[in-house]
Amino acid sequence: MAPAGEAYFAPLDRCFNGDHQLWSWATCFNALSHLNPNDENESIKKFLSDPQTLALLFQPIAPFSSPSNQSKSSFDTKTSPINVAQKEHSQYDIDEIKEDTLWLSKTVQIDELAALRIVVLEWQTRSAAQLLQSSSLRSVPDAGPTLNQSITGHGSVWAKSRSQGQGAPKLSTELVRKSRLLDLFLQERRYLLKCAQFILSFALHDAAELEAGGAESIAAGETQWLTDIGLDLLCQWSQEATVSSKNPRQGKGFLIEATTAIQTKITKLGEGSGWLVPETIQTDIEILWGTNQAIEIVHMMQIMQDLLQSTTTITNADSIIPWFRLMSEVAFLEGFQLPYPGLESTYSLPLQSLSALVSLAFLNVTSVIDLLNQSAAASVSAPGAADRNPYILSQPATNEINDILLNSVAFAASSPACLAWSVITQTLREIAFASREARELRHSGQAADGYGALESSDADGLERPVTRSISALTRRTSTSSDTSQQTTLIEDIHESMNPMGLDEDYISFLAKSAVTDGKVFDVVTALAAGYCPSYGFKHNGFIGQRMRTCLLDLLRASVLFLEYQPALLSTTMAVVTGQERYWDMVDKSSQSNLSGPATLLRQDEALKRKIFLVALTRFPYETLPLLQICRALAFQEHKVDTSSGVWSSLEELTVFTCMLPSSYSGYKSVRDDEETTHIELLEDYTYDLQTGSNDQSSNKSLREPLTLMDKSSRHASASFVRIPQGTQGQVLTDSKPLVVAWNHRYSGITYIGKVLQCASHRRLAGEISDSAAFAGMIIEGISLITAMLFSALRSTLDGGDAAAAHESASSILGQASDGLDRNQDIVSVVFQLFEEELYKRQKPSGSDESLAILVECVCFTHALLQIMPDRVWPFLGRSGLLGMGDGGGRLGAIVSSFEIATGRYDFLFSCVRLFDALVDDVTKNTILRKTPSKAVTRFTTTVHFGTGVSQNTMAQILVNFQRILLDVFDSIGSWLFVNPCERAEIRYWLCRSFEKLLTNSFETIGDHITSRKLAESLLPAAYIIVDVYLPQAKNDVNIEPLLRICSEGLTLATTSLPTAGDHYTVDQTVASLKLLATFISLADTLDRDSSYLQQHLFRNAELFARLYATDETYRVSVIQLFDVLVRAASKSSGEQQPPSLLGHLGHDHAASFLNTLSIIDQPRNNETLSIAIWRFLGAIVSTRQQWFAQYIFTGETPRTILKSKINAKDAAGGQSRSILRLALDALSMIGSLSPQKAVNLLDFVALAADYWPGVLPILDSHPHFLLNILNHTTQVDSASSGQKTLRTSLDFHSAKIASDVFDILTLYTQWAQQEDKSKFAQEILKHIAHLSRLAVIVPSYNASLHSNLRKNFAAKFPACQLQDFERTGLRPATLGDSFFYNVSVATSMLSFDPMWIGRNGQGFIDEVKRVNVNLSLVEAQGALFHSWRSLLVELRATLGRQTPFKKVMAQTIVACLRANADNTLPEVFCKRLAGSRLDLAFTLLESLNDDMERDAGVEAILPVAWDTLRQHNTNLEAALIAEDADCHRMLLQILYLALQVHTKPMTTNQTTTPPNQQTPSSPYIIDIALEVTAAIARGFRSLTALLHSSPGLVSPADFSLLTALLRSCLQIPGLTRNADHLMNSFAHTATPRCAATLLSWSDTLAASSGGDPIYGECALLFLLELSSVPPLAESLAVDGVLSYILSTALADLLQSRAFGPFDNPPRMYAIWAKVLLPLMLNLLTTVGPALAAEISAALNIFPHQLARASQALGSTSGRGAVERGQDIITLSMVQELHCLALIVNVLRIYKEAGASAAVVAADVEDVKWDGAAVKEDVDALLQARRGSLEDKIMATNEREARWARMKPVREGVGGSRLEEKVLVELKRVAAVLGGAEG
Repeated sequence: MAPAGEAYFAPLDRCFNGDHQLWSWATCFNALSHLNPNDENESIKKFLSDPQTLALLFQPIAPFSSPSNQSKSSFDTKTSPINVAQKEHSQYDIDEIKEDTLWLSKTVQIDELAALRIVVLEWQTRSAAQLLQSSSLRSVPDAGPTLNQSITGHGSVWAKSRSQGQGAPKLSTELVRKSRLLDLFLQERRYLLKCAQFILSFALHDAAELEAGGAESIAAGETQWLTDIGLDLLCQWSQEATVSSKNPRQGKGFLIEATTAIQTKITKLGEGSGWLVPETIQTDIEILWGTNQAIEIVHMMQIMQDLLQSTTTITNADSIIPWFRLMSEVAFLEGFQLPYPGLESTYSLPLQSLSALVSLAFLNVTSVIDLLNQSAAASVSAPGAADRNPYILSQPATNEINDILLNSVAFAASSPACLAWSVITQTLREIAFASREARELRHSGQAADGYGALESSDADGLERPVTRSISALTRRTSTSSDTSQQTTLIEDIHESMNPMGLDEDYISFLAKSAVTDGKVFDVVTALAAGYCPSYGFKHNGFIGQRMRTCLLDLLRASVLFLEYQPALLSTTMAVVTGQERYWDMVDKSSQSNLSGPATLLRQDEALKRKIFLVALTRFPYETLPLLQICRALAFQEHKVDTSSGVWSSLEELTVFTCMLPSSYSGYKSVRDDEETTHIELLEDYTYDLQTGSNDQSSNKSLREPLTLMDKSSRHASASFVRIPQGTQGQVLTDSKPLVVAWNHRYSGITYIGKVLQCASHRRLAGEISDSAAFAGMIIEGISLITAMLFSALRSTLDGGDAAAAHESASSILGQASDGLDRNQDIVSVVFQLFEEELYKRQKPSGSDESLAILVECVCFTHALLQIMPDRVWPFLGRSGLLGMGDGGGRLGAIVSSFEIATGRYDFLFSCVRLFDALVDDVTKNTILRKTPSKAVTRFTTTVHFGTGVSQNTMAQILVNFQRILLDVFDSIGSWLFVNPCERAEIRYWLCRSFEKLLTNSFETIGDHITSRKLAESLLPAAYIIVDVYLPQAKNDVNIEPLLRICSEGLTLATTSLPTAGDHYTVDQTVASLKLLATFISLADTLDRDSSYLQQHLFRNAELFARLYATDETYRVSVIQLFDVLVRAASKSSGEQQPPSLLGHLGHDHAASFLNTLSIIDQPRNNETLSIAIWRFLGAIVSTRQQWFAQYIFTGETPRTILKSKINAKDAAGGQSRSILRLALDALSMIGSLSPQKAVNLLDFVALAADYWPGVLPILDSHPHFLLNILNHTTQVDSASSGQKTLRTSLDFHSAKIASDVFDILTLYTQWAQQEDKSKFAQEILKHIAHLSRLAVIVPSYNASLHSNLRKNFAAKFPACQLQDFERTGLRPATLGDSFFYNVSVATSMLSFDPMWIGRNGQGFIDEVKRVNVNLSLVEAQGALFHSWRSLLVELRATLGRQTPFKKVMAQTIVACLRANADNTLPEVFCKRLAGSRLDLAFTLLESLNDDMERDAGVEAILPVAWDTLRQHNTNLEAALIAEDADCHRMLLQILYLALQVHTKPMTTNQTTTPPNQQTPSSPYIIDIALEVTAAIARGFRSLTALLHSSPGLVSPADFSLLTALLRSCLQIPGLTRNADHLMNSFAHTATPRCAATLLSWSDTLAASSGGDPIYGECALLFLLELSSVPPLAESLAVDGVLSYILSTALADLLQSRAFGPFDNPPRMYAIWAKVLLPLMLNLLTTVGPALAAEISAALNIFPHQLARASQALGSTSGRGAVERGQDIITLSMVQELHCLALIVNVLRIYKEAGASAAVVAADVEDVKWDGAAVKEDVDALLQARRGSLEDKIMATNEREARWARMKPVREGVGGSRLEEKVLVELKRVAAVLGGAEG
């Protein structure tokens, strides 16, 4: 055996640790069946391209070799300890694996490696099987449809052969394990055959589509690789390849090998498997083996069918003879039965059908007849033996086939082959006779000429390439004693085929037996209507079409020898249509009929001549044949063509065939010389449509219709067809009544309309004919019009011209209405027929014909809805169908009275589809109906219709319909169905319609008024569903119908023989799961309580988990349901613990489900499923699902962890590989993941780390995860993320990935700081500059794109707004082209306008998608910045003192400010983002201010901060009035911190510049500071005015911020040199006066703020800052500011008593000590002696304060201290003493100087402050023992408290920074007072 490829069989260690999930052939077939060309499909491509996989595909009949020494050696190597070892806590037992492998290899005789793969596959799928396993081991695979009778029978029974047990045995037990291994072995065999057949048919389908022009550039398509594999299979298996094949197994050819294998399997069925298995499971295993043999036979026959029909080459004798021998032996499988009780007839239908089809394909009647005709033209003589020649040229082969078929005529399944062989032999006979006659003529001529030279053949020059290969096949025979002539091969074959013992000609016998005894027409009809559609539905029905084409080839050959007859016609129609309903055609792809049987019927001259033209000439005498043919052809047409097709055929008919009354004599004979009889009318002949001439019992004389016309009936004109005098016709019958084909031109479509009107009038008058023919005429007439309408509208599905399609459809209706009464058209006629059938009282009112008429009327209404909805809606409003008028709808009555009794529900299903179409129509035309007609321009092709329908009418119709269908949905589970698939189909469409109704209703409801109007017609019906499943009363919830559907989904048996109806079981289950998820989401959208619904779903969690394991198609829907369920439960539970999903599953099912879930999307790599699972797992870890989360992190269930006593960390790193580990491993190779998958994986890890701190050590322990995601993020090119360009999906995905990575790194950094791990932070530091540039970019919002779209959209669609299509919370929005605006809903509502789709990517839909992509990028970039902000803030603690990080912080600050300055985002996007930027800038700038470093580039921040503030708003009053006032305040704070950079000393290379050595700032910085001071001046004035007018908009913090800004500006070195500029700024705005005014209001404002004089302090602080500038201080002194201050109420309060630092209000002391005294000092030092007298007098008016200050450091330092019983010293008290000492000392100096200082000494008062006592206290404190002072110092604010915890700057100076400052101040006081040295 060839070494197994990696994709086919990976190393065992990867299989066991979860890295690789093996592909089973069942999984492969499921993946192929759901292959999406738009998906990547890389996984299955890799698997099918593996050499070992291809080797098996090329040998599907016997894929596994027998055991050998070589295979045993390979097995030992693969299972050796070096490749896979048994580890502690591992979930597999390698010894058990090896033991099972050797047992399986020995039992079924396959090589050990093949057995090992099956054993590993069983181990990997054990958890999923455990979820589904029952106690009974008896399970028959693929129980398909059965046919209890022969294929000519009229009924079939679908049986389930998989039995259900009661318990669930452990699958790890030996007995069960061995049973599963054998079952899996058999499954692999049959699915391998099925995959080979599927791939072959896929390639054939692609080739056919390419040939027919139905697919563009298939060779370059995404599935070309699969087509190539299929073509390789075709070449490998074709007959031509067998000649040169070197493989002995292939040398015989697939057809021969398959025939031999089938014969062997049929023989062995009676013998049994021969496997030695335990007796307890022997019976079950034998059933498994036997049924598998039957299935393999079916698959081999399917491959044979595909191979035979893939070429026109005729098979050789070696291939065909074994097959017909086998069919002769097994009686064409007609009596085939499985030898198991109850399962005998299983698979009878496919086996018998395929025996007939393969036999027919072997004969290849069309190619054989062509070859015979060519051979006759070439006069081919008889050859010798040539095994490789076509079988028809082999005399032994033809004789044996002839004998076999003659002996098989009794078998129904042989009848198609018998009929085909009769046609072949008849053709061969005619050619043989012609050849003999030609030879005899030549012989006679030669004898007359005296035995002249032989004449050369006339065909010598006509030899064709096909005949060249057979032209040399001749032999000589003697015809007489004296002459010899060549006999042709065909003559010899014909002569040898005449069997003995037949009383009649064998060819006639074959044909008659096939037609009569074999019922060939019934068989062909059964094949075309039964097997072909059911088993040939794959590839858009291509397989079924090919089989029906084969059957049509038989009919085509037969019509040359058979007379026209009804059975032939009905069979032809069955083959052409496959008995497909109108709804099947609606659902089918428009590309699926390009090369079907209808094409052959339309193009083949023989079929047209013998079928179609005959039906035309016999119309309307035989009405049904032509109508049926035209209906079949119309359904296959893709548009209405007036030059060809059904329309042209019916528009102008030239023959009118009818029966003349027996007594009619108004004609004469003409053309007596011709063989046929012709007559000519002597008078006008009027044909009565009401009576007609087709039924002899209703014939009337000519005068009777005329009499009826004379009665002035208003319907008379439409009831007759008048044939004018002189018209000639051919008589088709020999006796009266004559049937005449008149040469009369008329419109067939118009005639059909007249017939329908007559039928309506007759039924209205009570003259009802219930004959099947009459009802059939009505049915077929309506059906034909419906088919033509559908054909006209079909082109719009392919993007065709909608206006042209509607024009064609209107023309059809107009043509059908031409001959009707003036006040009627065909629409009203059909509607009238519908109403009459609804209320028909005569019996049998529930007949099949009556219901069929109703069904066709509903189909007509459905088709008409696309053209004239304004006719359909009013009709439904007044129709008795829904009973809106009388309250008694006939829909429910008909279903309950007739359809439930018969078990057939065509009418109900049609009404369900009509309801679905009505919902679509409301959605599609809701905006069109509101669009004014003037919106249509002269260049548009938009079709406007239906605008006159009332919204209320539509709403009421939908409500009535909805109520009826809800009742149906609730009760349909208990109804009887003849075809169970019909129940699933109805349920599917109901679920689909319900969800569509809910989605279209609530996806458009938002905050906009117009959006509610868009869905107003849908809302009432939608709320009916909502009230049922989300009722206000909890006990009213009834989800049993939906749960019942889900339960039925479990019964789906995985089968390699799927049928067309099987998919509805899957579809209804998926639809029900989606509907349940919609209800949960809708509860949140509509604020409905869904807790009771949640309880139901949690209780049925096991059901959904089992669905997950049943079929891969369910998985996405199940996971999405679980996702919304756990999220909704967490939200509705509030603070309580939500229900546990894992707990509701139970331990056993939970473990199995978790193990099944842990494989994620392997082996298919289904990205949709993967994304859904990771999103669901993210919901699990973030919604308090503790037990589930524990499994995700550890890989073990909680019970397992408790039992084994493994802690979470050990489990996470143990052999049970956790889901978290899977995510980390996948993200370690993030570059190989698709962007969307990477985003979901990162989201999951980020949520896990956020909600579960225990995850962070796992992240830390992973060797590659953190570093690889960091490196991946650094590879994102930030340069490509600039503005002014549109963005692609890769851009926003890259930004989102980086955002998630930053979130994870933030959480890890927090944990690492706690664990004292800083290594990884250094890795981040290496890339931090790049990451910062990436994160702090301006979002790429394309303003012009958005504004243009809004403007153009409003102009084009005035009835709605673009905002109406904003997404709601009903569906989670994902980044992409439908992120913000719901493109699907918009398309459903706006596609009526061609401009919505547009051309070449220039439609509105493309613009909306571009806007969505742009908004996705903006959203991702915003998230990226917020994540980066969090990471940067966290990194400060670790990297904050490193210069590179400081540089990045400075650069980030600048970037944030510039981004805000350059912002172009609309407010809805920018508000939060701008605030976050400012928060980050402020935080980082605050950190930089704590440790200033010149090399960090912090000087560049101030210009950017000032520019940003200026661009935002320099008018403070306007800024505070605006909504973004807080943003402006933050900008001011940032400006303040930026100014600090230029006022503080900074370090450079570990050195510090002293303040007194700082050089003046640059002129640029000074200019900025001057501009800031001017803005401060204006701002203070604005604040004061705003405080007066709108006090709520201003706070004291605003004044404090301006004061701080002013202080920072004045501290900039060199600024005070620009005193003139400062004077002008403050003088121009009268800022000092504003401050004084504020001070005067402060007492009033204090009363409103609890007595706190905060505004007075603000005013004084601002004046204090102004006084620090000498020119400004002089100006203040001149203006008398001190006098103004002392005259305020605040000064009066300060004079009233002493205020200390602990007195209330404490701000009074702050005003005194920190503001008023420094202000006096500034004025005194600036103005000098001139102000000495005023200052001294001002101080003395505060005697209480001076007295308190004198005793501040003594034992009676204040009431607060006395109350505490201890001495308290504060920094402010010492500063107060320092300031007082300076003032008193200066006044003393001035007073002593007297006149020399221009001072009148007497005017300067002595300050009443005891300086000597203060000096003593200061000296005592300075001389006290160390530590005593620290005990007395108290912090009075947060800053001082922080200083108290900090070490002093200079060692030995105090025990804290606060004490150090106090000591410095005390020394300064002592120095001023003449004490200790300062």
